[in-house]
Amino acid sequence: MSILTVEKLTFGFGDKTILNSVSFRLLKGEHAGLVGLNGAGKTTFLDILTGKLVPDDGKLYLPSSINIGYLDQHSQLKEGYSIRESLKQAFTELFQAEERMLHIADELCMADKDKSEMLIKEYGRLQDILQSSDFYRIDSLIDNVAAGIGLIELGMDTHVDKLSGGQRTKVKLATLLLKNPDVLLLDEPTNYLDKEHIQWLANYLNNYPNSFIVISHDIGFLNKITNVIYHIEYGNMKRYPGNYDTFLKLKDDEAKKYIDMYNKQQKEIARMEDFINKNIVRATTSSRAKSRRKQLEKIERLEKPNKLPKPKYAFLSSRPSGELVFKCSNLSIGYNYPLTRNLKLELTRGQKIAIIGCNGIGKSTLLKTIVGEISPLEGSIDIGDFLYPAYYEQETKISNNTAIEEIQYHYPDMSQKEIRKSLARCGLKQEQVYQKISSLSGGEQSKIRLCSLMMTPSNWLLLDEPTNHLDIDAKEALKEALIKYEGTVILVCHEKEFYEDWITDIWNMEELAYHK
Repeated sequence: MSILTVEKLTFGFGDKTILNSVSFRLLKGEHAGLVGLNGAGKTTFLDILTGKLVPDDGKLYLPSSINIGYLDQHSQLKEGYSIRESLKQAFTELFQAEERMLHIADELCMADKDKSEMLIKEYGRLQDILQSSDFYRIDSLIDNVAAGIGLIELGMDTHVDKLSGGQRTKVKLATLLLKNPDVLLLDEPTNYLDKEHIQWLANYLNNYPNSFIVISHDIGFLNKITNVIYHIEYGNMKRYPGNYDTFLKLKDDEAKKYIDMYNKQQKEIARMEDFINKNIVRATTSSRAKSRRKQLEKIERLEKPNKLPKPKYAFLSSRPSGELVFKCSNLSIGYNYPLTRNLKLELTRGQKIAIIGCNGIGKSTLLKTIVGEISPLEGSIDIGDFLYPAYYEQETKISNNTAIEEIQYHYPDMSQKEIRKSLARCGLKQEQVYQKISSLSGGEQSKIRLCSLMMTPSNWLLLDEPTNHLDIDAKEALKEALIKYEGTVILVCHEKEFYEDWITDIWNMEELAYHK
């Protein structure tokens, strides 16, 4: 049974069509993955389903009894609440029902017989709702999800206004899961999760009794949770049964068949055109040539197969650094209190290090401390000679410039033509370079930041979750660029598949230091 239906939906920004006459049906219990390149329209589609955007044309059918829960890339948390209080917001209606029950109990003391019967009936109905909703296990449900997502270690009484962007996303995700909506919409839910938390979420979604649509570029995650894939490409959407690997095989077979059909048609067209050209002027064969030309005009020509150019990343290298890049001893890092203590690390020229460990342990904080954005709480850092670092920060303020304006601001000597070429190599289309960065997808914003990073020669890259939001092609291009890079690399990344075959060592923060 279909619980959400879209018919011939069209949407665009200005003169650019994002979605072109898209039709879509989400079935009850269907676990769907929504995939496509950065900027294809995935987040736009979810924004239309939730009413954030209004389509230019088409219809959306959603029964009034169906509720939708949406985790997007830009939703906000209410300030002033602790983590536990924020998660309890998922049960607001149940708490209201409990409050009404208490009020009914007070009313019964003074009610006459007729009113008492009515109040008792309402009391019973509310009690059934609370019991069927596991209301009396709310604290247990909250603790279970909080532990699975990685919130327990942050302290459930911690106020959300003290959390990082990634930690806030975890709170929003946990709240949404606790609401248990009929249709769950998740936009890149694994971006700020550790490996064990991603596994927990995968198991949770596998057992999710209702329907969901998930946008993710994590192939392993999609393979575990989906039974159908919807692919957006060139403004169109197509349904593929099965998980992501099945989708790739079906799409590859489909592409090969189409290319074969196209090539056969091109050969037939060429053969007919050759016959027409040779015979149209001969009296004896002119009528046959004209007949063949009419046949040629009636052929419904297949479009030439599209093949988008893949991003090509390359980091400019400066002169080599000294042998020592940095070392630290008895280093404690954090803000108001230490996240990690007694770090003893040494990095030498040419090493490529992956930093791993659970969220909140200080991976991003370590990078900020190394580059001097924050000071060590204890200990010292020695920096080597002739270092030209380039730092990719996980969380940055979103600019209101266009992509061209942003690059021009940092590199005023570059011409617009040079900037456009650089952005194109990083996977940005022509129309995207003139859009406000704030209106672009997370993946497109990441590509702009990577483009800027690559324009300055460096011999030391410090990268904090650079694969977040990037599509499959962009990840492969970035991986290839890091393999070729001749300098030193420190990488924070939760995707083992991205780094495992080219790094020289792993720093596991959970094993390297004492943690309070």
